[in-house]
Amino acid sequence: MMKDTLLVIGIHRDELGFGDRVAAHIDPSRFDLMRIPQGIPQAKTSPRERFYSSAQHREIYLQLHQQVHNRYRLLIDLHRGLDEAGRSADVFSHDERFLKCLAHKTKDRGFKENVRLVHIASTDERVEPSGSVSVADAEAKTWIPHRVWLGTSPLYVGLEIYLAANSDGEEEDWEFARMLISEIQTCEPR
Repeated sequence: MMKDTLLVIGIHRDELGFGDRVAAHIDPSRFDLMRIPQGIPQAKTSPRERFYSSAQHREIYLQLHQQVHNRYRLLIDLHRGLDEAGRSADVFSHDERFLKCLAHKTKDRGFKENVRLVHIASTDERVEPSGSVSVADAEAKTWIPHRVWLGTSPLYVGLEIYLAANSDGEEEDWEFARMLISEIQTCEPR
């Protein structure tokens, strides 16, 4: 039986070790896992490197979309970032209903102060959140193609877990990521 949620790790090659440790204890009866062993480098924003970095991101996400379109309800794209202040997370989605659900769940679990909800917009246009009141804490632009993050099947959810050191993390970091992944899976997109 196919699961309704896909967890993707390794889009950025230097984050694969963190993703492997998080995925090692994800319940395989609830999630399918896509491990990308040869991911792309981190995004480069200098004028000379921006074009190539943008093209790499576009291509890997279009390939991913081609493989998973209409096969899952949710696609959770796990990443690892650095925040010397300590463990936290950003959750990215264009779906306001999904973000509202997750806002309630993180508040109920007592870790809302460590989780920032981010409404996705493209790099070339501003996209207004649906609904009258946004629950997002921020808005972000992305190089990920519209058909990936603006689609509904699967709903794209980016999850960036910030660690205090540039490493693969510790058990508490992996458990924090697993807890968020579990809460993300229980929220229904529109």
